[in-house]
Amino acid sequence: MMRSNAIATIFLLFSSVSAFSQEDFKPKIGQIDRASLEMTSYPGDSTADAVYLYDYGNVTFSYDDQKGLMMSTKIWTRIKILKESALDRASVGIPVYEGSSYKEQEWLEDLKGYTYNLENDQIVTTELVKKTVKREKSSATQSTMKFNLTNVKKGSIIEYSYTLVSPMTVRIKPTPWNFQGSIPSKWSEYRITIPFFLDYKMTMGGYLPLYINKQEPVNVDVGHSRYNGNGISYRFVVKDAPAFVNEPYITTEADYLSKINFELASIIVPGEMTKNFSQSWENVERTLDEASWFGGELRRSGFLKDVKDEIAGKTADPQERMSLAYAHIRDRMKWDGYAGLFAGDGIKKAYDNKKGNACDINLMLTVLLRELDLECNPFILSTRAHGYLHQHIPMIENFNYIVSHVKIGEKEYFLDATQSYAKPGLLPEHALNGFGRLIPKKGQGRFLEIIPGDSQSKLEMINASIVPDDGAIKGNYSISYGGYEALKWREKYGTEADNVFHEALKKQVPEWQIQNVSIKNKTEDLKGTVNVACDFEIEDENASPGVFYFNPVLAGKWTTNPLKSKDRIYPIDLGTAISAAYIANFTLPEGYVLEEMPKTEIVMLPEKGGKFAYQVRQTNNVIQVNSSIQVTRTRFMPEEYAHLKEFFERVVQKHAQPLVIKKKVN
Repeated sequence: MMRSNAIATIFLLFSSVSAFSQEDFKPKIGQIDRASLEMTSYPGDSTADAVYLYDYGNVTFSYDDQKGLMMSTKIWTRIKILKESALDRASVGIPVYEGSSYKEQEWLEDLKGYTYNLENDQIVTTELVKKTVKREKSSATQSTMKFNLTNVKKGSIIEYSYTLVSPMTVRIKPTPWNFQGSIPSKWSEYRITIPFFLDYKMTMGGYLPLYINKQEPVNVDVGHSRYNGNGISYRFVVKDAPAFVNEPYITTEADYLSKINFELASIIVPGEMTKNFSQSWENVERTLDEASWFGGELRRSGFLKDVKDEIAGKTADPQERMSLAYAHIRDRMKWDGYAGLFAGDGIKKAYDNKKGNACDINLMLTVLLRELDLECNPFILSTRAHGYLHQHIPMIENFNYIVSHVKIGEKEYFLDATQSYAKPGLLPEHALNGFGRLIPKKGQGRFLEIIPGDSQSKLEMINASIVPDDGAIKGNYSISYGGYEALKWREKYGTEADNVFHEALKKQVPEWQIQNVSIKNKTEDLKGTVNVACDFEIEDENASPGVFYFNPVLAGKWTTNPLKSKDRIYPIDLGTAISAAYIANFTLPEGYVLEEMPKTEIVMLPEKGGKFAYQVRQTNNVIQVNSSIQVTRTRFMPEEYAHLKEFFERVVQKHAQPLVIKKKVN
């Protein structure tokens, strides 16, 4: 069962091609080809400062009479140095675990290293001197084996190999293998031979296809009759992997790197032992409920009696009770910046100190809402920086954040009281990461999708007069920040004096002369927009008599396309929807006209994912400009990248288009 499950997961998450009829690559350590040494740049990426010519890992298992089951990981790396900026790759550090006894020690075997250069048209090999290898203590249980490959310069090839031997009392699963890294890789290969008594769950991640994906039954000799027997040998190869680029609109690098991970489900030796490591979601929920730092805290409510009675005395309406309880915890508590699923010193102490971690704050919110007879439960999730949640792997470690979930009638709300200026239902952007799991007071938990109800919303308006003879535009400007734009604005300026934002506004539009800045609803009504207004004047010293050029998008202009790569193999995750509107009215003096009316632009994203509309029109002596950008979907697949990139590019192009005002010729 384990084998079929593992392979099913691999095919589901990592597209592959058959190993058969594919060109294979099996180099020999200590031998290098001249063509690789003569390479001066990598054809697949001219910007790369180095490239993996060969990156190889092979995991096998054995039995030692003194230390028991052992895992051996052979690593073999060959790197071409293309630029001087990559010379530091010749300094290598290999972490090894050091336990309290010899049975809990990792060690290296068969360490080799070489540097290859072309000198006088001859291949010169410099071998690693074993005496130079140093062991440095890096923590109480960790050391690092360090060595430097010598005679390394631009154009060199470096190569090293070793075997890390790990007792399974120290390391029960192989280290994740990345097929992709910060530099390109011509050939990344990973092999593992799993004996019958080890049940591993293997999951593949990333967006690169497997060049070779092969499995075959084998006889495994681990060195002990009870452990010898059947097994399966796996071979995975990714060929010509590009360097991973941390592009805009991703969650965290780990979600996109092509890699293989392992989780040990069980060790089963017939007639000797059966040890289960894997969990079910039921196990996870039971563990949380029984933990003093989670379920135990949810059963502490006495310290909230006074505030509960106060809110209950004010209203019996569930919606109002939720809002009042949320506002009380949000306004009272200061978040210390820490996430996690563990209450710190307990929610009572945090409440008394008016400060705590995210778990403290949102568990106490959950308790208070339950005391007010609302259906409220903790909702655990993985933040964007922590990585996507894998629903098929039941592990507490998959989660690192908690919010409250409330259901009132048919409506459901996510509440996070760590955010000082968030309205109910507005989760912070770091929590917008696909799915989370609801942990109910009774019954089985379930996964829920986190769909933000608010967008990054801005409405900017300008009413101005154009004075061509003076080369000037004079008028007033206003902007309304809503949703996540309002939250970001309040987080930055909510406690600051008004003049702090005044100065920031002047820096945003340095060509403006600004006066009479006013701010309304700074923090009074968090459900409403922040409204800013000012008077402004712009002067163009290079204006010509009778002709006036100006860009009508004076505010909120998109000047660059955030999507710059030609292609993309990763999904685009915006986090929130985008809503940006700009309306401007420019009054012309008598005797002036708009030389040419720009074409109206309407750009649609596929599947109603978004719309950009741009229009200029003139009524009498008033030119009206309307720009509206709406992106309603938050996630786009790689095959949709070209559409989204073109969408943003059309916005940039239109926002850069000037208008020409001319004096009428009688």
